[in-house]
Amino acid sequence: MADGITRVRIDLAYRGSAFHGFAANPDVPSVAAKLTESIEKVLRHPVSLLVAGRTDRGVHATGQVVSFSTSAAHFDPKKLKAALNKLCAPDIAIQAVTSVDDNFHARFSATGRRYRYRLLVSDVSDPLRADVVWWVPPPVSVDLLNEVAPKFVGSHDFSGFCRRPKRQPDADLTRAVSEAIWNEVGDELHFVISANAFCHQMVRSIVSTSVEIARGRIKRDVVDRLLETGNRSLAPEVGPPHGLALEAVLY
Repeated sequence: MADGITRVRIDLAYRGSAFHGFAANPDVPSVAAKLTESIEKVLRHPVSLLVAGRTDRGVHATGQVVSFSTSAAHFDPKKLKAALNKLCAPDIAIQAVTSVDDNFHARFSATGRRYRYRLLVSDVSDPLRADVVWWVPPPVSVDLLNEVAPKFVGSHDFSGFCRRPKRQPDADLTRAVSEAIWNEVGDELHFVISANAFCHQMVRSIVSTSVEIARGRIKRDVVDRLLETGNRSLAPEVGPPHGLALEAVLY
């Protein structure tokens, strides 16, 4: 704490289906707007949220992290957590509220992120999971999914898998992926990927490309060509956002 200012970290989860993404946008519900409004109601002063990773519309989070500073006297993390859970339910859940070092920054202090994408391969969809899994009819070859996944591990230019930032057309889209694996979890297939950082739509594009290969619709060498050329036109349409969740932020 410096000069009566406390830096606060909040770990949270949310159901992305209820929001137009994390970032605040006029006239539409967002995670940032709801959370900021609730924090300010409790602490009774304006706050500026810093977030580890801005998620798109429909994307969920089970391990998101935000940070902000408060000048509130006698700051009590337990009381703030309880109050926020009442105000933000049912679509946002506050997992932890902690006082942290003054230098902590939810985004820039992070060393990595982990995402999980859920795929349901079945003859018919499951309405009760319709907003958290991508339903794909069979056949989908699990062997091909696992054959392709290791190609993404390592440091690569992911231009072919990312939407290039409009304000930074020459941005470096090289990312270091430390983990990329498919697992069978019950009747679902889960893709888990960890990296130092991700660019826009990277995970959804990797998933959709892998799935199209596993369905026999495109050749497996498309991944190599995308990584070598960065030609996004070679990639299929990105997977839907509702199958994706930010699972963890690493510090």
